[in-house]
Amino acid sequence: MTAPTEPQTFTSPWLTTEQAANYLSVSTGTLANWRSAGNGPRYKAVGRLVRYHRDDLDAFLMEGAA
Repeated sequence: MTAPTEPQTFTSPWLTTEQAANYLSVSTGTLANWRSAGNGPRYKAVGRLVRYHRDDLDAFLMEGAA
């Protein structure tokens, strides 16, 4: 019998759109609109994947833009 494995925990500072939206208390649609308009928090796109760094989200909040 094998021992149960612990669930894998990721502590990456890179957040998905859904996680970033929750972090900022906005909808994913709002983030998409901000990306399109070029006035939201910085993000990185890798192919079709979009990721937000926590430091960039914090900076965006500190600027008072949200």
